[in-house]
Amino acid sequence: MHRAVFASLILLALTFPAAADSLLQKAKSFSKDGPLYTFNMDYDDGDNRFQLWVDQSKPEGKRVVKLNPAASALKGEARKKADMLAEKTQGDIWCSDFAENIPASAKRVSETPVSATYRFTPLPGKAEGQIAGAYKYLTANAVIDKASGAILAFEMISEKAFKPVAVAKIEAFSMKVACAAAPDGRTHIASLKFDLKGSAMMQPLKQTETRRITNLKPLASGGPGAP
Repeated sequence: MHRAVFASLILLALTFPAAADSLLQKAKSFSKDGPLYTFNMDYDDGDNRFQLWVDQSKPEGKRVVKLNPAASALKGEARKKADMLAEKTQGDIWCSDFAENIPASAKRVSETPVSATYRFTPLPGKAEGQIAGAYKYLTANAVIDKASGAILAFEMISEKAFKPVAVAKIEAFSMKVACAAAPDGRTHIASLKFDLKGSAMMQPLKQTETRRITNLKPLASGGPGAP
């Protein structure tokens, strides 16, 4: 009798997948609706420091409305970095976007009365090509608010060296994001720290960046989500 019951339970476990974590589902369905914003971003890569004024309502490629120091006052690599920031900064600051990197199989590894921490191999999300292929070598952690499903922190690290392509080797990779609440309740990137060390084409490769987002102000004519 007991053997038959046990066998039936095993069969049911194999037939039906484990129940999905409701908090992960809440994070993935977190509303992206809300006003557009202006904000300040402080950027530091170890060689260059900039302060950007960003307006999410502006056309793509023109959302940096002010840069200090101004690109016109710079030369060489500093000018190239200023131009790149002015062109590439899109204003995508919402931590809910990291939900696309969290698989349904993410494991809850710790929790407090107000949040839970998950560990997983991140999904590439919208990343493509060689960048998407690198995600399988990383380990990620996400902290999620139990009440709202908002993402409070997100990080990806490499626990050992890896080769995303034949001519490059990454010795160490780390991206750590701390989130903060915007006036409308969504969480935004408050700080992002990125570090990479390795080699490419037999040349040393080292990159570090810190970005801090402050002074969010909603625009009166805001629309759904960030552009």
